[in-house]
Amino acid sequence: MLRKNLQKLIIISFIITSSSLMLSPYILLLLALLSLCGEFSSAFRSSRVLLSSNRPRLSSLFVAAGDEISSKIRYLGSGNDAIIRPGVVLVAPKHEYDHFLMKSAVFVYAIGLDENEDMVIRGVIIDHPTAFTISEMSPNVMGSLSNNLLYRGGRSGSDSAMLLHSAGGADGHVKSTGEMIGSSGIYEGGIVSAMEAADAGLAKPDQFKFFFNYMQFREKELDDMFQGVLDDDGKLDDWVSLEVPPEYVLDSDLERGEMWSRLRNIIREIRQG
Repeated sequence: MLRKNLQKLIIISFIITSSSLMLSPYILLLLALLSLCGEFSSAFRSSRVLLSSNRPRLSSLFVAAGDEISSKIRYLGSGNDAIIRPGVVLVAPKHEYDHFLMKSAVFVYAIGLDENEDMVIRGVIIDHPTAFTISEMSPNVMGSLSNNLLYRGGRSGSDSAMLLHSAGGADGHVKSTGEMIGSSGIYEGGIVSAMEAADAGLAKPDQFKFFFNYMQFREKELDDMFQGVLDDDGKLDDWVSLEVPPEYVLDSDLERGEMWSRLRNIIREIRQG
C-alpha cells in the first residue's frame, strides 16, 4: 500500500467555492488568472508533519548521466515500491491511457487529509503547455515574467492558478507562501515579489512556471495506478517515482510529453545499468 510510503504529511484544509453563474471554461480560467494581480496562494493551508517509513530507501540510486543537471536525478522506486512524497516527480508508464496522465510527468506538491479525513495527493503535470503566455491570460502579470508560458497542471481545481519557482527560501529573493516543497528546491506562490525580483535581475524568468489546475488522487486511486501492466514483451510497465532537479520541473519550453520522454529514457538507463 502507498500509505506506508508516504514520508511527509500535509494536513490540508480545502477551500471549496461555487458560483451560480454558468461560465465557459475559458471565462473561468480568465477570471481565475486575473486574481494574479494580488497574490498567488495555494488552494489550501497546510501544516507539515514528518512521517517515518519502514521501507528501505531507494534514494541512493543516482543516474550516471552525461550532463551535470541530469546526473542529479534520484530513483525512488516503481509500482508498489515507489516512495511518494511532496517534491517527487511521478512518471507515467507507456501504457497509461488517461487523457491527462498519458505520457505525463507529475510533480507532487502536497499530500494530506481533506475535510473528510481522506488521504489526498496533489500534483501538477509539468509537460502539458497551453497556447497562452501568462500575460495573455492575465494582463496584471507584467515585466520579465509576462512571456512565460502557462501550463495546464491537470483536470481539478476549478480553474485555479498557481506559481512554482526556485527563488524562495532564506537566501532567495521571492517571498513565497510556504516552505520548500519536500527537498525539491521548489517553492509556491509570491507573484508580486516574483515580478519584482525578475524585473530587478535578482531572479531569472526561467526560475518561474505558471500552472492552472492540478491533478488530485486519493490513496486508493494511486494504489490502482501503481499496480502496473505487462507490456508486449511481458515486462511490467508501471509508474516510477523520481527526484529531479528544479530545472526539470520549471522548464517552460517543454512540449506535450517531452519531459515524460526524457525521464523514461533515464529510467530505462537505470534499469539496464
